[in-house]
Order: sequence, then structure tokens, then C-alpha cells
Amino acid sequence: MAYREPLPPDCPPEDAVEITGRRVVYRLVRHNPPVDGDFRSQRAERPDAEFEGVTECQARGLSVFSRSSDALRRARNGKLKGAMLCEVTLDRGSGRIRRTGSRSGHQTWWPLADFDILANCRVVEL
Repeated sequence: MAYREPLPPDCPPEDAVEITGRRVVYRLVRHNPPVDGDFRSQRAERPDAEFEGVTECQARGLSVFSRSSDALRRARNGKLKGAMLCEVTLDRGSGRIRRTGSRSGHQTWWPLADFDILANCRVVEL
């Protein structure tokens, strides 16, 4: 499988689930409509950074939430304050996903290169 970003060995991890059916996740974005840059990993955003408590594999995935309320709570704080909520519809061929972090509902998604994220997302709250 070809992923959107180069991944380290053994990434995604074995316990990441292949997305084989429709599911909706939420991501915080800065643009309406969303642009490709809204879907860059931490590593792509900050190539030389060290991320405390985050594996390199996770740093190369996209942070998403299973519930809109969890994403909106995150949007009220820190560097994501003022971000908009984007609903992303995933389906077969969109990649692998895994629950990560201590935050309820937080997941890391490793999208496949051929999955058209922008065609499958829409801003649902400002």
C-alpha cells in the first residue's frame, strides 16, 4: 500500500485497523473549504521537531476524532483555537486507523495516497 506520506518501518502499527467500511471522523482545519494543507501530519508541518510522547509513526499520521464534541473541545484550546470542524467520510481504500493518546475519541489515521481527502470532507461547524 502506498501511503500519503513516507512512513517508518512497521508503520502503521499492527493494531491499526484497515478501513473497510464507511465511517465518519472529524478533523480540525483552518480553511473553508478545506485545502490539502489542512491534512498534513505533524512531521510534514515541522520536519525537525521532536514530539514528546508521540512515536515517529504517529507523527506521520493525521489526528482525527471519532466524535465531533471531542474535536470541538480541542478547538477551544491552544494552537487550534479558532479552527473549524471538518467531517471526513472514510471508506474502503482510505487507509488505516488506530485509537491513540489519552484523549477520548482521538485517533491517528494513515491515509492512502490514492484517497481523495478533499472530495470526502466538508466543514460542519465554524
